[in-house]
Amino acid sequence: MRYGFVLMILLTLAGAATAQWKNQLPAIQIKKTQGGAICYHKPENSNLIIPPPAAYEVWKRSASAKTNATVFEVEYVNFSDEAKAAFQKAVDIWSSLIESPVPIRILAVWQPISGSALGGASPGTYIRDFDGAQKVLTWYPVALAEKMTGQELNDIEDPDIFAQFNSSFADWSFRTDGVAITNKTDLVSVVLHEIGHGLGITKAYDASATEGIISDFFSGLHVPYDHFLENNSDVNLVQGFNPPSTTLRAQLTGGELFFKSPLLPKTPIDNRAKIYAPANFQSGSSIAHLDENTYNGTPNALMTPFIGSAEVMHNPGTMVMRMLADMGWVNTQIIHTKIPNTENVSTPYPVVVTLNSDTKNQDGGSYSYNANEVKLNYTTNGTTFTTVSLTATGQPNQFSATIPATGSAVTYGYFISVKDNLDRTIVKPGVFTDDGTTPVQRLLVFEAGPDTKGPFFSHVPVAFVKASDSGFEVEAVVSDNIAVASVFVDYQITKSGVTGSLLTLPMNLVAGTDSTYSQTIPYGGLGLSNGDKIEYRIRATDQANSPNTKSTPAGSPGFYNVNVVSLAPTQDSYTNNFDNTVTASQDFFGSPEFSIRVETGFTNGAIHTNHPYPEGQSFPNNRFEWVYQLRVPVRVKASEATLKFDEVVLIEPGETGSVFPSEDFYDFVVVDGSKDGGVTWIPIANGYDSRDFAPWLTRYNSATAGNNSTAVGDPNLFRTRVMNLQDQFDTEDEVVIRFRLFSDPGAAGWGWAIDNLRIQIDDVPPTILHNHVDYLLSTNNILSLTIQPSDAFGLAEVFVDAKVNNGELETFEIPIQENQSEYTLPITLTGVEAGDKIEYRIRAKDASGNETSLPADGFFQVPIISFGTPVTQYVADFNSANTDFVGNFFSITQPSGFLNSSFHTPHPYPNGFGLTNATSNYVLTLTKPVTVSATNAYMLFSEIALMEYSGTNTNDFVVVEGSKDTRVTWHQLTSPYAANSLSAWKNIYDVGGNGTANTFRSRLLDITGSGDFEAGDNVLFRFRISADAAGNGWGWAMDNLSIQGPVTGVKEALDLFVSVYPNPVNGEVFTVEVKGLSARNGQVQITNLQGQQLINESLNLLEGTTRKEYSTSSWADGIYVVRLSLEDGSTVTKKIVKASY
Repeated sequence: MRYGFVLMILLTLAGAATAQWKNQLPAIQIKKTQGGAICYHKPENSNLIIPPPAAYEVWKRSASAKTNATVFEVEYVNFSDEAKAAFQKAVDIWSSLIESPVPIRILAVWQPISGSALGGASPGTYIRDFDGAQKVLTWYPVALAEKMTGQELNDIEDPDIFAQFNSSFADWSFRTDGVAITNKTDLVSVVLHEIGHGLGITKAYDASATEGIISDFFSGLHVPYDHFLENNSDVNLVQGFNPPSTTLRAQLTGGELFFKSPLLPKTPIDNRAKIYAPANFQSGSSIAHLDENTYNGTPNALMTPFIGSAEVMHNPGTMVMRMLADMGWVNTQIIHTKIPNTENVSTPYPVVVTLNSDTKNQDGGSYSYNANEVKLNYTTNGTTFTTVSLTATGQPNQFSATIPATGSAVTYGYFISVKDNLDRTIVKPGVFTDDGTTPVQRLLVFEAGPDTKGPFFSHVPVAFVKASDSGFEVEAVVSDNIAVASVFVDYQITKSGVTGSLLTLPMNLVAGTDSTYSQTIPYGGLGLSNGDKIEYRIRATDQANSPNTKSTPAGSPGFYNVNVVSLAPTQDSYTNNFDNTVTASQDFFGSPEFSIRVETGFTNGAIHTNHPYPEGQSFPNNRFEWVYQLRVPVRVKASEATLKFDEVVLIEPGETGSVFPSEDFYDFVVVDGSKDGGVTWIPIANGYDSRDFAPWLTRYNSATAGNNSTAVGDPNLFRTRVMNLQDQFDTEDEVVIRFRLFSDPGAAGWGWAIDNLRIQIDDVPPTILHNHVDYLLSTNNILSLTIQPSDAFGLAEVFVDAKVNNGELETFEIPIQENQSEYTLPITLTGVEAGDKIEYRIRAKDASGNETSLPADGFFQVPIISFGTPVTQYVADFNSANTDFVGNFFSITQPSGFLNSSFHTPHPYPNGFGLTNATSNYVLTLTKPVTVSATNAYMLFSEIALMEYSGTNTNDFVVVEGSKDTRVTWHQLTSPYAANSLSAWKNIYDVGGNGTANTFRSRLLDITGSGDFEAGDNVLFRFRISADAAGNGWGWAMDNLSIQGPVTGVKEALDLFVSVYPNPVNGEVFTVEVKGLSARNGQVQITNLQGQQLINESLNLLEGTTRKEYSTSSWADGIYVVRLSLEDGSTVTKKIVKASY
């Protein structure tokens, strides 16, 4: 439901007031989302005492005053007795000040609130367009709406005001005697303040970073408070500024806003209330309070945004009482039944009004209406009004007048007004003010003249009935511009292809309604079965002088078709790909807006709604649900009770942050289940809309016409959804499934498509967990494989296929044992030696025939090796074949985007499958040990590490390790790292990009830096990836490895680890990046070619990577020299070009 729909209603209703209300259920959740107004603590001691009003003192002493006072009902959550007593004192003060015939319910919660907030409150429900509302299309706080209409409008279980108070605040004063305590904050004052927000001191205005807006919660409409706000130039905010706009934001943050109303006028002296509108907009405080600087320390201080210590304010103040009075808390109710349409054009039309006024004004004085100022204002052209006085009838507070007949057919509009003794004018119906426009008086409208229209219908057709039932209800709203005389339902039953005679039943007015008619069409005992049908139509006649009869549906064939269906036998599973649309349709029944068909743009059959689906406003209550039900019940399994299907959902999205179910969630789709044959239904999972998948929302918003999306779905948008029947049902429950689309007014889109339905179908192959083997020493003749195969529906077979030196494949079957999850297969090798190679794979199959292999393609490679003799250095550029390394998931290759060969993982690298938490280690091991040097113990290589990360954490990571005890223990040469270790890598990873030659970065490692190795140790080195089972990235690439080679002499290598970029500098900033030179101090000098020194500053080199940005905004174009000097005397020099073009 969007704002545009509200405007459409406004333009087409011709002034008629339409009662609508909006409940927030559950209230406390919605209020937290909405936020409400907040009162903050200020630490200073104010030493202010404002005693209770005189009305409260009278209330305390007078039993009759207590009897006549407004009733407050408070539900306390987590309140202590002393906090309750303080709360009750505030309630009693408000009870003595305001009048309402309807009890006001408050939910008060004592709970931690962050920061310096003392509490917050807001109306529990907002209601608009109730009988008596002075502002049309305006959200009234429910307590005010109930006061003005004299009726209970809110659900009795829901609070009218929700208030919360900070239990974490340590300095509360719970005293009720009005004594100010130093360094303590008076709870009575804070409660009195928060109830004021719940009664109506609340706003719909909000602000974004750049614009003034109306909060999304209010769907583009205002609250009463907004209508009284104006700036210091006398421009009303609602009438003078359109949201969203920068000009509105300037008003909301300009510090010059006022509340002007009949009781707070600007002239003859300025009595307007100045509103808190600081330059820094604060959603919980701005606009919804009196100005702090103006009223702090005055009798009107209560409703300022801050309450200090030793500040006791037990009176709202005259200003707040006048604000509330003009919003409706001092009121005269105009009770009147609208003149109905009539065929009479010759005699006058009586207008009878009863007035019900409060007894006291905002100051506690006498209040009443002026009996000489009760007026009827009518028009026949919408522009020229005739005003006549209503005169007393002799009945208490009753007045009447007549509108003269013209003798011909005409449409009349009228409104009633009355002045009170405060010189205010109250009207019925109310006034509407759209943003940026002047107020418009709305009218009550009736037509006089011959009735030739006939009744009109609002009816949701019954699409299907169950053969096992005995009848079905037909219900319709039947209205007429004069009155309805009779309503009938005609029906005929077709059994086994033979249609019976037409039968008729009267439809009866449903008790408690004025236009809803109902009747049950019986068919029990007729032996109907699946495929039979019942047809019906609704026929109505009005009370015109010449009666008009109409029926629905109109036109040919003139009947609604109701399919008789029966459930099929229960099955343990169900699957349908809908490719055979004829047979698939036999398994489903439901609303005609659903069907199984091959939609344009799709290659095969699927369930589709109508495209686009209808909006809800043409149906009763302006909303409707379409359903499509599977005839086949499914017996719920104990495990893997999954419901899966592929879908496209282009459904109107709800408001940002709205949750299912709520008024702001708007349209949705949902899958329901029933275990009683369809009598009662429950969602299997929460409903959802286009927001559930980003490509859906993008497509929905890609094309619009008015409020509707015109974007079209296609097969590329299909996404699989998985639900668990066990979330709502128990094992052995026999559940029927239905798909449901809910639509409200205002906006719609393409709709819903469903394909490949699978209920408790085992289409998932087994899972194999295994720590793969990368090599086997020539001294070992046993290849031992540990395997954890599993399947939710049970394993059938597990095999290991192996071969030696690409010879004949040999298969080993692993017998499946009950209650065993891990198996070890030792394969004895004979006659193998270093240089030979074993290949193996693992296969598993489940009872449904689903099969999986590990690895997914090919075989694990297990070379037979012997580690080489230690060397003093190792250098390789990987531009040719290299047999010095062993390890699966690494290979020397030259992918696209690279200039030469280097070691690469697969791109992307595979998810883990290891025995521990399904995490695998992909390891590349150098088979030549290196003897650690006493003077050059460094390793240097270039790399790209686009590994999965989350926030500041590494999910997957890479690490370089060494072992000096023949692989018993491994020590890290550096901390593990992933894509987030370098901004250039992170930026590529975040967009799902690929590595290229330009993204190589050099890494220099100090072999002895960790203390785990020392000169003379013979160390094996390995490069390891840790990969979990969820999520991955492009992977790892390594090139130009030098372990203690000539290039790693520190002074000679420094140039490789200092980067200056971008170069040339086209903007105003460049970065100096230093990698791998940990725990050193440096000095950066930058000069131009004339030798002028521009920068000379120290640079603390952190472990890992150090980056420092330098501004070139004041530099001329040209060449500059960047020199990094280290404390050991070594230097690195770089040149950089500044170019503005």
